[in-house]
Amino acid sequence: MKRVLLLSVICLFAISAVTQIASAQKKIEGPWAFMIAACAAGKGGRDSTDIDSLKEVSKGAVTEDEVAKGLTVAIQSIRIGGLHWVEAKIKPTGGNNIQDLINAEKKKWGGGWEKLAADINDHSAYFYTEVKSSKARSGVTMKVGSDDSVKVWLNGEVVHKNAVNRGASDFQDTFKVDLKQGLNPLLVKSSERGGGWSVFVGIDGDPGVQVVAVEPVGKLATSWGGVKATY
Repeated sequence: MKRVLLLSVICLFAISAVTQIASAQKKIEGPWAFMIAACAAGKGGRDSTDIDSLKEVSKGAVTEDEVAKGLTVAIQSIRIGGLHWVEAKIKPTGGNNIQDLINAEKKKWGGGWEKLAADINDHSAYFYTEVKSSKARSGVTMKVGSDDSVKVWLNGEVVHKNAVNRGASDFQDTFKVDLKQGLNPLLVKSSERGGGWSVFVGIDGDPGVQVVAVEPVGKLATSWGGVKATY
C-alpha cells in the first residue's frame, strides 16, 4: 500500500513538473533592433498607441507598418529624430527597464543617443526581431507586459494592442498568434507617458520556435547577416 501511494505521489509530482515546464514562458531579452521616437507633448502612453511616431518624426520617410514587415537596410539608413537603429538587450525584470537600458548604453551607442535625458517621457520605443519556426503553427501563446501602452505586429499584421496607462514589471497580457514556417518579423511598441517605462515579451518556448537576433547595419556590411538563436 505504501509503495502504491509513493508511486502515485511521484506520478503526480512528475505531471505537475511537466505542466509547469510546458506553461513556463521566458522573456525575450534580445538582442533586439531598437529605436525610440517622440510623441506629442502629453500624448505618450495610451494616447499614442495608434499614432505612428516613426512616420511623424521621420516626416513620412518610414512607417511602423514598413518596419513590421521587415527591418531592411534602406529603413535602417533613415535616422529617426537624429537616432540610428541600435542593438539592445532588455532586462527581464524591473519597472523601468527601457529607460535603464538607454541610460546604460547611450554612450556606447553614440550619436544622438548620447544627448538623451536620463528620464524620457512622451516617447514610443520600438523593438524588432524575428521568430523562426520549423513549421507553420497556429494558436501559439504570446505574452507581453508594458508601461505604458503596448502594440505588437507579427508578419506585418497587428496581433495585439492594449491602449492603457499602467505600470509593469512582468507579463500582463496573453494572446495567440500564428507562425509561418521560417522567419516571422516581430515588432513590439511600448509607448511611455511619464514615470516608469518598461516592456516584457515572451513566446511559447516550443523547441521548434526560436527567436533570432540580427545585428544592425552599423555593425555589419549586410542587414541581418549575423543571425543567431537567442531563445
